[in-house]
Amino acid sequence: MKTLILMRHAKAGWAGPGMADHDRALNRRGRSDAPVMAHWLAARGLRPGTVLCSPSRRSRETAALMRDELPWLPEPDLPEALYHAGPGTLLEHLRGLPGGCDSALVIAHEPGLGALLRMLGGGAAAPGRGNAGGHFPTAAIAVLEAGIGGWRGLGADRAELVAFAAPRELMEKPAPGA
Repeated sequence: MKTLILMRHAKAGWAGPGMADHDRALNRRGRSDAPVMAHWLAARGLRPGTVLCSPSRRSRETAALMRDELPWLPEPDLPEALYHAGPGTLLEHLRGLPGGCDSALVIAHEPGLGALLRMLGGGAAAPGRGNAGGHFPTAAIAVLEAGIGGWRGLGADRAELVAFAAPRELMEKPAPGA
């Protein structure tokens, strides 16, 4: 069994004049949303053994904020190919993970993440799982489980969506007992 955690980078500011998209930094909301999602992961006992991250500034900043909250989180691998990667490129990198790694976190961009989620079989919205089949909001996380022995076996319709959360939804829920 392999666990795949897909996370869209947190909210970034717009590119200013002469600024490359690659260099866009997180805005205030993005800097507050990433720690919320780190705590959501930890509360579910999700401990990725590897982190694949787009090298864009907003993705790297998201990974750094996650690691600030979860010091055990591995240092991210930053393949240049993950910058605005499509589902095929994302899948190719996942299939290259070592067999001993049972859980992986991918921090990347739309529309590639949403397309990968739908391709793997986790695209249908389900009760308690948010709108996983539609828009993949910034800092949202989709957790999929795949009944495969090694990452090479990951492919179309080989995984099941088991959880989906977005920071806005988490912050809107009333506290227990309230």
